[in-house]
Amino acid sequence: MVQQMRESLLASGSVYLVAFEGLSVSQATELRGLVLDSGGRMQMIKNRLLKISVKGTPYEPLADQMTGPNTLTYCGDDPIQPLKVLAKFASDNNLPPVKAGIVEGELLSDSDLDKLSKLMGREELLAGVVGGFAGPISEFVFTLGGVVSDLVFTLQAVADQKGDAEAA
Repeated sequence: MVQQMRESLLASGSVYLVAFEGLSVSQATELRGLVLDSGGRMQMIKNRLLKISVKGTPYEPLADQMTGPNTLTYCGDDPIQPLKVLAKFASDNNLPPVKAGIVEGELLSDSDLDKLSKLMGREELLAGVVGGFAGPISEFVFTLGGVVSDLVFTLQAVADQKGDAEAA
């Protein structure tokens, strides 16, 4: 079990340590589903085993925070989205905030994590970038359409004028 957890830690880019006390079984199940939907994965484990697992890894600084019942949240490509879910769930259910986390090798305190949870996630940033490119492109296409329409109307007017001149 320790080896499996160590492999999961090393495969993950970011990890959050969350206090689990005061959480009912239904709340824990709901939170686990929300985290899974956000691209993360939660795991409950005894602190003793967790401390052994993090020993000698970049996640060793988390050992000082391992008191009381905890869960570990592993993140995929986007470390922000699972953190947003954890922070919102804690706020909505009057639970303690995320205790600590390691994001891209940096140990972050609960206040750092609170600030990070308010940033836009990867998907939101990508949508903003795509929207930033799509706006000017669609305006350009609309402008080109207007130029083509004006040309067509002008050519039609010239043809109508020539037709009226030949009829007279």
